[in-house]
Amino acid sequence: MSDPMVEVRGVHKSYGGVEVLRGVDLTVERGEVTCLIGPSGSGKSTLLRCVNHLEKHDAGELRVDGDLVGYEARGGKLYERNDKQICAERSRIGMVFQRFNLFQHLTVLENITIGQMKVKGVQPDNARARARELLARVGLDNKEKNYPSQLSGGQQQRVAIARALAMEPKLMLFDEPTSALDPELVGEVLDVMKDLALSGMTMIVVTHEMNFAREVANTLYFLDAGMIEESGNPREILSAPKSERLRIFLSKVL
Repeated sequence: MSDPMVEVRGVHKSYGGVEVLRGVDLTVERGEVTCLIGPSGSGKSTLLRCVNHLEKHDAGELRVDGDLVGYEARGGKLYERNDKQICAERSRIGMVFQRFNLFQHLTVLENITIGQMKVKGVQPDNARARARELLARVGLDNKEKNYPSQLSGGQQQRVAIARALAMEPKLMLFDEPTSALDPELVGEVLDVMKDLALSGMTMIVVTHEMNFAREVANTLYFLDAGMIEESGNPREILSAPKSERLRIFLSKVL
């Protein structure tokens, strides 16, 4: 058995004295899809952002592909990595946000090539070729010359997924990727994510899409008040939750 792709052990995070994560433990195996569900303010997005060091956790240990996230151990102590090391580490972890975060002044093709060229040093012709492959994969091969403002929300989110994939990540993080979309556009983004899951991409998905979690996830974690309240097989948990808090939550979202 190989080591897990993600290991979270006893992670804490506070903002201004308010504890948002209170000793979270979580494991994501390679090639698996893990979904995080829970009410607003439960710590889901904070946990996701700690995984790629967009947020610094206050205590505990977090590893991706066996390596400590954001820190290195020397002489029995932990030292934060420098900005260059953190950027290199983060480039191997794809992240898709709620609000797309595309560069509005760049075309679709340029949005997908800029990271490849500036961070990875890929030659422009090769970066464009890779970008076109990924646009075809997400069903947008006819949109490479468009600007983000000319696309629907679902199309922009698919470009954001293609941009993340262009960096050839070993792990993909999705922070409620459909929450900002009109209902009729949700399906096109979820279809791309299902295709990614089938291809063997390791994914952590913060979502309110319970059908996606039921159909695609290998493991489901329910967070409440900064702690893991319940976890396990998504079909079992969503059908017969053991926690009263989860039963109440599901009664409101299903």
